[in-house]
Amino acid sequence: MARIPFPNPEDLDPKTKELYDIMPVKLNLALMLGHSSSLARPFLKLGSSILLFSKLAPTLRELAILRVASLTGSHYELHHHIPIARSTGLSESSIGAALNIDKALDPDLSPKEALTLRLADEIVKQTSASEALVAECASEFGEETLVELVVSIGYYMMVSRFLLTFDVDLDKSEFVP
Repeated sequence: MARIPFPNPEDLDPKTKELYDIMPVKLNLALMLGHSSSLARPFLKLGSSILLFSKLAPTLRELAILRVASLTGSHYELHHHIPIARSTGLSESSIGAALNIDKALDPDLSPKEALTLRLADEIVKQTSASEALVAECASEFGEETLVELVVSIGYYMMVSRFLLTFDVDLDKSEFVP
């Protein structure tokens, strides 16, 4: 049960309500964010930009999100992003590798997948990636993709911490990508 009550959707400020109303799935994350009319829209817009407009391959994005959710213990994010990961074509073995934080990286991962998980591990566990890993990722991904990957990892760290701090309930409706 959430640690603070969800706002009533009818009581959201008009711009936040408009955004909430057009969501195909009414996410508890978005509703809890409705407590802050100044932050809800930018927060959700950044998430939408990562999901819809990033040049980062969707499979790598979802691999990173699953790793962040696994490392932070965010069941809410796993609940939503495992189906999304599957819908992007990410293999079950790659999904399993992202979820299994106590095991060495799966040798069947592609080089880009392995780098994605290593980058997520370092950023989440150490707050920053090493200079050597950043250089390796820049060489493999290119700078634009690397920046989008780091922003994605950081955003989902923030999402996970928000969800966990407020103990946001899983959504009642199932999300099917």
